Amino acid sequence: MMHLPVRAPTDIEAKLFQAQQELLDCPVLAVDHSVTGKLSEIFEETPVIFSYLPEWEGVTFSHDLCVRSPRITEIRNCWHSEPAAGVPEISGEFRVTDLFTAVRKRPPNLAWSGSSDAERAFFTELRVIDDTPLAATGQLAAVRVQKQTDPWELWYYDMELTSAEGWTRQYVKLDLTYPEYMEQLAVTKGTLGWQYLFTDEVPLGHPDFKDVKDQLTAMLDLFPRLFPAWSYADLASRLEARL
Repeated sequence: MMHLPVRAPTDIEAKLFQAQQELLDCPVLAVDHSVTGKLSEIFEETPVIFSYLPEWEGVTFSHDLCVRSPRITEIRNCWHSEPAAGVPEISGEFRVTDLFTAVRKRPPNLAWSGSSDAERAFFTELRVIDDTPLAATGQLAAVRVQKQTDPWELWYYDMELTSAEGWTRQYVKLDLTYPEYMEQLAVTKGTLGWQYLFTDEVPLGHPDFKDVKDQLTAMLDLFPRLFPAWSYADLASRLEARL
């Protein structure tokens, strides 16, 4: 039987694989669960399957979105710092699947009895691209699928957000495109709450966000030493600006 050659990872796929391996190799971090899926076909334009789905008519798949999307069936890691390692308490999780499969799934069930009609309509446009099922922290990132919109919006949902003073909703818009999100995911290794560095809506210096601030402070203290191949200068500037 002939075996087709396995293709080389793209740049973003290589970065995600590198981030995963660094977590597995790190002596002060314990990886509770790790999954490496298979690479699949690369698309440079809209996958043909969407032309057969009437609900996707008018939705823009840019060239950048297609070529910079990791084509991995699944890559998942859940990790935490080792208590005996003498480092600050920190944990993280990410679960990324193939974008073109993820967006064809049902939207997340985020509506509740107090949701407005506008919120319910908004939730139907979301498709999960990254979440934290093992940490069970109620956090996820999603693209917003709208017609004639390029680039797609990215939103971050955190069920604990409304426990903060003055907050009446559990989601914020991120200043990232989908490809940019994947780039930053590799840098942060999925540290819980890293997404708050990419929104100006949340004041991380507020006492109600102390846990998030502590996680991000620990990340920016540890990661430049643990993972010197990556630059954390921009993230450090972002945290300082939001305190």
